[in-house]
Amino acid sequence: MVENQKQSILLVGGDTGSHEEIQAILQELDIEVVITPSTVHVMDLILEYDFALIIFDVGTADSTPFAMAKTLDKNEKAWFVPVIFQTDASEFSALEEKGYAAGGADFLTKPLNANVLKAKVKVFLELDSRQRHLAFATSKIQEQNLRLEQRAIRDGLTGLYNHKHLQEQLAREVSLARRYHAPLSVFLLDLDFFKDVNDSCGHPFGDFVLKEFSERVKGGLRASDIFGRYGGEEFLVILPNVDHEQAEVVAEKIRKEVASTVFNNKRYSRYVTVSIGVYSGVGNEVVSPGMIVEYVDNALYTAKAEGRNRVVHYCTPRDQVFSHEEHFSDVIGGSQQSQLNNTIEKSRAMCLASFEAMVHSQTREYDMLVQRNDLFGKVLIQVSEKLNLPEKLVHSFRRAIKLHDLFRCYIHDSSLETEGALNEEQEEMLFDQPLMLRELTTMFDFFASERVILYSHHEHYDGSGYPDGLKGNEIPMAARIFTLIDSFVAMVAPVADQHGMNRREVQNELRTHSGGQFDPFLVDVLLQVLNEESLFLNKEESENASTPKS
Repeated sequence: MVENQKQSILLVGGDTGSHEEIQAILQELDIEVVITPSTVHVMDLILEYDFALIIFDVGTADSTPFAMAKTLDKNEKAWFVPVIFQTDASEFSALEEKGYAAGGADFLTKPLNANVLKAKVKVFLELDSRQRHLAFATSKIQEQNLRLEQRAIRDGLTGLYNHKHLQEQLAREVSLARRYHAPLSVFLLDLDFFKDVNDSCGHPFGDFVLKEFSERVKGGLRASDIFGRYGGEEFLVILPNVDHEQAEVVAEKIRKEVASTVFNNKRYSRYVTVSIGVYSGVGNEVVSPGMIVEYVDNALYTAKAEGRNRVVHYCTPRDQVFSHEEHFSDVIGGSQQSQLNNTIEKSRAMCLASFEAMVHSQTREYDMLVQRNDLFGKVLIQVSEKLNLPEKLVHSFRRAIKLHDLFRCYIHDSSLETEGALNEEQEEMLFDQPLMLRELTTMFDFFASERVILYSHHEHYDGSGYPDGLKGNEIPMAARIFTLIDSFVAMVAPVADQHGMNRREVQNELRTHSGGQFDPFLVDVLLQVLNEESLFLNKEESENASTPKS
């Protein structure tokens, strides 16, 4: 119903003379009078017009108008349209009860009294006008409420669902998947090198890319899929009733679509790629929303670390068993979670400080380990920038190397002082260290991230390592990074009274063990770092560097 639309009334039945008389009486009211000789076309006219009033001409010989009035009373559009019956004065008493029973609001008798007709029509026109105003105001309020609701759940730039609504929808879909034993898959997508897009082309072009990217991804999803902007250049997709294999197909389709797209706003033109972390589960095996986010985030991190522009499906490490209990982050608020994180961080720092003080008081090897930790940190900074590692993971590496070296020093590892091959007792001690480190960090569960690194850091990329004989991507990415940097530090600054390798020797050693002990991709990254940075100079190199060329 339009607020300012011209009002109209419908005359049904009667003769031409009666129609002309009514039109003449009502002409000053500026309304449209629609006439139909019988009830046959009434329903069609109801659909075409928003009538303020319907007047039926009735008589004792024809009950059709009363039947039509009852029909209109059941029609949603005509529900509130008042009906007036007009009849000869001689037949009024015979038809009055029948008319009101059919839903009539009033009666008119012929011959018509002009003043009475105008007065009654004006009443119904005023009622219709108020209903129009009310309906118009209600529709405006509903539109405004809808806009506010959309603003509350939508991202302002892309129009996609926002972070808060995605979390609510993920919780709902997890519940449904568990209840109906259905599959559920979740993607976390992150645009590769997006900071460079903003830095080189400006934020307006970056916003353009985000919007175009959103449209591209949306085009590859079903209507039932839930897609939103999780934050910055990260996007979350929730795919109900999609299993592991189907998820791989959809994710790869999205990756290829984005990689083949030229993002062009007529000023700048760029190719942009996307890395995708994927989680899939079925029924009661579907983990909590908080754990799903953690899983896809880990998978996304692996995709980034392995070269970007790829899809990585989350795999649970063999030594890690997860329950379906909710994480703290699923049941407590953001403020409480922040306080809890601060408390955990302080506990970790105090525990490490206490352990460090204890080792420092009991060994003469402490200063040497400090130097190793410093070099590890310098290499870590360069590698983490190449791999775009999250800051929280960098902190985990720093804690892991400190725990690793302090523990070896504390148990008086004689292998630190030994040149050449180790004896059987020393080999057993080295083999047991990952197990002991896992046990130590399990006792202090806030070292969970470090536990994964330290337990698997003796695994080899070709599967020849220990303690589980993991191979390739089975080894957690963080453990592969730790292994490589720790080995590099051992080459450059050996703990025994030996000379460290020079740059060329280190490069040859890394290439020799690439694909064997070390992840080939990570070896390439470290070699790039070595070519770009002066991370070490042994005594011989220092002397050569200080001697002028002849």
